[in-house]
Amino acid sequence: MQISELFDVSNEIVLVTGGGTGLGFAMAQALALNGAKVAIAGNEPAILDAAATTISGLGGKAMAVELDVRCDEAICAVFDQVEVALGPVSVLINNAGIAHRDKATHLDRETLREVLSVNVDSVFMAAQEAARRMIRDGRGGSIINISSVLSEIPMRQVSAYGASKAAVSQITRSLALEWAKHGIRVNEIRPGWFETGLTEPFLKGPGAAVMAGQNPTGRLGDMHDLDGVVLLLASKASAFMTGSSIVVDGGHSIGR
Repeated sequence: MQISELFDVSNEIVLVTGGGTGLGFAMAQALALNGAKVAIAGNEPAILDAAATTISGLGGKAMAVELDVRCDEAICAVFDQVEVALGPVSVLINNAGIAHRDKATHLDRETLREVLSVNVDSVFMAAQEAARRMIRDGRGGSIINISSVLSEIPMRQVSAYGASKAAVSQITRSLALEWAKHGIRVNEIRPGWFETGLTEPFLKGPGAAVMAGQNPTGRLGDMHDLDGVVLLLASKASAFMTGSSIVVDGGHSIGR
């Protein structure tokens, strides 16, 4: 099979949660510029519109859809909206997430619940909605969950975030096992340290230089360092992959 056919995403309808900025936007752009029709979901309309306009200006097809991932009804409504405008979602990228940095002794229940609601509950519920529709139509598809190297590597003052990403890893494996018979692949990307709005509180001041210096490659991740892996998992190139975790961290997790 030719590479162009193996990694072809031109028939894919992709929904990216948290797709207006950072890694979500970079992945949405990579897929759209390779022929996929992409819906960018988030809760800031102006940012979403700007992201969709940027992708359209580069020749890709993208639409903005407003979504609060904490609301099950909103998740269902977004899938309906995308289905009407572009077609049934065949690739879901669960990228929406929040981070919190504080000492574990200071973490209150409300903050913990908010981190878990966005980072864990929404991943499960969006995947569930995607799978219900894929099973309904008998067409299968790909679900890509964005976790983190911190799902396995402990770090001080990020206990809530680390726990949430560990949960995403287990969700990925559990759903992959349950839905494989329906032709639904569920895989996970574990990014390392990238400079994004999410990591800004951790990398401010000398933090970025310190983390880059500790990485075997000597740098932090570039926005497009996930392009290859997301094209792999969204296309038939990963047809025999499910329940997999792919680490993209420049060697951070092995160089500690």
